[in-house]
Amino acid sequence: PADGKMNKVKWVLTWPLIFVLFATVPNCSKPRWEKFFMLTFILSTLWIALFSYFMVWMVTVIGYTLGIPDVIMGITFLAAGTSVPDCMASLIVARQGLGDMAVSNTVGSNVFDILVGLGVPWGLQTMAIDYGSTVCILGKSLICASVLFLNKS
Repeated sequence: PADGKMNKVKWVLTWPLIFVLFATVPNCSKPRWEKFFMLTFILSTLWIALFSYFMVWMVTVIGYTLGIPDVIMGITFLAAGTSVPDCMASLIVARQGLGDMAVSNTVGSNVFDILVGLGVPWGLQTMAIDYGSTVCILGKSLICASVLFLNKS
């Protein structure tokens, strides 16, 4: 009985988000929207970017409130928050006997993180915001972080 009530509470809390996603992202699994797969991909990526922004903002606020440095909050909560879903997806497809898909998900998600997560903001900076500028990387940790990205999961 309590489980049914918790499911109802979860449904009520997530319904507005599900409705907004349903209204803004075409469902490519339906024949009517099959040809709009690129639009679905782009809109999904934009929604993930928006959710990521709010997640980082909330983790920063919580860390500031509790007196925990941003670096620690980022390494623990944000890294875990992004790695666990990838790990779960890989685990699910591996259990279905699709080991090659699990490996490609692991490698592909990390490559996507590096190329899109770093490439798009840097590209916008050098092409749209300040044309011809360069991106100055403060610190020598980018190579280490990139290697960790490729080795996570």
